[in-house]
Amino acid sequence: MTEAPYPWQTRQWAQLKSQIGQGRLPHALLICGVPGLGKAAFALALAKAVLCERPTAEGYACGGCRSCALYVAGTHPDRMLVQPESPEKPIRIDAVRELIDFLTLSPSLHGRRVVVVQPADALNVFAANSLLKTLEEPAPSALLILVSDRPASLPATVRSRCQLLRFGAPDTAEAHAWLHGRLGDDARATIALARAGGAPLRALELADETALAGRTRLIGALSRLASGQTDAGSLADELADGLGGPLLDMFVAWLRDLIRVGTGASAREYPDYQRELLARREGLDLARLFECLDQAMRLRESLGNGLNAALQFEALLIRYRAALK
Repeated sequence: MTEAPYPWQTRQWAQLKSQIGQGRLPHALLICGVPGLGKAAFALALAKAVLCERPTAEGYACGGCRSCALYVAGTHPDRMLVQPESPEKPIRIDAVRELIDFLTLSPSLHGRRVVVVQPADALNVFAANSLLKTLEEPAPSALLILVSDRPASLPATVRSRCQLLRFGAPDTAEAHAWLHGRLGDDARATIALARAGGAPLRALELADETALAGRTRLIGALSRLASGQTDAGSLADELADGLGGPLLDMFVAWLRDLIRVGTGASAREYPDYQRELLARREGLDLARLFECLDQAMRLRESLGNGLNAALQFEALLIRYRAALK
């Protein structure tokens, strides 16, 4: 991301620029929306702009002042980025205590101290609740930016003390034009955008050749399961090396499209597999398929919580096979 937001973020940027100009920027922001819209990049660009000594007329960081140089170097004394140690782990309570202490100190340079928490979904209940005092009694110079795909996972007491800044999927034509400009392939852009639910950055990830290969591998494996060429245990072992968020996301998308086709609608996330989906429609047990979808989403949420993911995935595949009759 450049200093400017993505094309679909101009409304939110203009809103905050106006608030900054009027001296009404809140002490805490909760930036939320579906994955793949560039929320984290937006938050970091905002932090840089707020700390900039000479912001542009559009409200972006100038890129040339001392503050911007320190920001780019990762050594700005008034900015802190809080993240989990790995995608599967929660944000440590020690990290939250550090950010609280950080926000109570006076700014070293330009009048503000900014903390970005990404993703805020990685805060457990205890860590999130420890922010309450900071949110209720913020230092005058403090700005806390929480970035979340699932704001409902945060305590209501935390959400109510932040200004919500929501991002939705952009206009289809705008998203397609942006994605086509990066892929140079109209068909790939159309398919990836459909699979990503209209989220351009997620679509860009899905259009990656490795991701496409993983998608093809999964659908091929599910076809063999459906035809009886393999069983759930063998298939779980076969896919164990790739078992994680991306694979489960692909499986969830497949289940959603299978439900759509089973109810007479068209595929949205796998439009290039419409024929294969239609072949599965006859004899489909939709009630069991909905149960399978719920189980898959719960497994996706629980990754990294110490559960035996391979065994859970095998149980999921058994339920999926039963739904196909």
